[in-house]
Amino acid sequence: MKRILVIGEAIADFLPLDETSRRFACVLGGSGFNTALALSRLGLSPLYVATLSHDALGRRFQAVLAAEGMDPGAITLSDRPMPVAIVQPSSASHGAMFALHLAGTVQEVAPAHLASLERQGLPHGSHVHVASFAGTVGASAEASLALLRTGRQVGSTSYDPNIRAACLPPHREAVALIEARVAASTIAKASEEDLAWIYPGLPPDQALQRWLVLGAGIAIVTRGAQGALALTAHGVAEAAGEQVTVVDTVGAGDTFTAGFLAAMASDGALGNPGHVAGSEQVRRWLGLANRAAAITCARAGCDPPRWEDLA
Repeated sequence: MKRILVIGEAIADFLPLDETSRRFACVLGGSGFNTALALSRLGLSPLYVATLSHDALGRRFQAVLAAEGMDPGAITLSDRPMPVAIVQPSSASHGAMFALHLAGTVQEVAPAHLASLERQGLPHGSHVHVASFAGTVGASAEASLALLRTGRQVGSTSYDPNIRAACLPPHREAVALIEARVAASTIAKASEEDLAWIYPGLPPDQALQRWLVLGAGIAIVTRGAQGALALTAHGVAEAAGEQVTVVDTVGAGDTFTAGFLAAMASDGALGNPGHVAGSEQVRRWLGLANRAAAITCARAGCDPPRWEDLA
C-alpha cells in the first residue's frame, strides 16, 4: 500500500473538568484528525488533508502531527481561527454531545492539496478515508467525493458520516449527499444513532443492506457495548463489544474506524481493490476495532491506543 489519505475536520474540543463547568480542558479532536491520529498510533503514516490555523490552537495541531508521525505534506495554513466544540461527555449509548462553533474558521477553507490530489490522481494501492461533515458538505465536499470515486478504482476507500445534524442541510438533501459517498466506498461505517438519523424507523441491518445495494463493499454499524455488525455481499460478520469502564466516548467511533483499517492493512487488504473478505476475516477486523475503541472510551478525550495496547 502506497498511501493512506484522511480527509476530515480538525476541531479543538473543550471538555468540562467539573460538574459546574467552570473549568475546561482543551483536547485536540475532530473526526478526521482523530482518525489520522489513531491510524498513526497503530503503525500507519496517514497523509492528513486539512486546513489548520496559524493561531495557538492550530500550532498545537501542527505539533501533534509532527510528534505522532502523521504526514504533514497536505496541510494548508490559514489566518482564520481553528473551530472549537464545547463537549458534554457521556457514558450513555448516545455518546458525547457537541456545541460546534465553525463560522469564520478554517473549516470554511478547502485544503489546497485537495485540488492537486484530484489533478495528479492517486497511486495504485492507495486508501482514501473521508470523515464526517467536512467530507459531506462545505468547502471540501465535492473534492472529497471525487477522491473517493478515484480511490475506489485504484485501491480502497472508507466513509463515516459521523452525523452532526446542525452542520447538515435539510434531511432529504443530506441523505442524498451521504448515499453518494457510501456508493463510492469500499467500507461504509456508521453508529446506530447515525443510521437512525439517516433512515428513521429502519432497522440497522436493513439500513446496511441498503448501503450494499448502493455499492458499498462492507457496511458496518457500531453499537457501543453491544459490539459491531458488518454486512458484505458474501455474508454477515459480528463481534461482541469489549467490557470497559467508560470515562467518555469522545473519539471512540474514529478509533474504531482506524482499528478496522489497520486490521485490514495487517492482512494486506487495505488498498487492494481485488481483495474479497470472508465473514471470518471481517469478524476479526471488527474485533480489533472494538478493542481499540474500548480503550479510547476508558480515557478522557480521544487518546487512541497503540498496537502494544491491543495485545
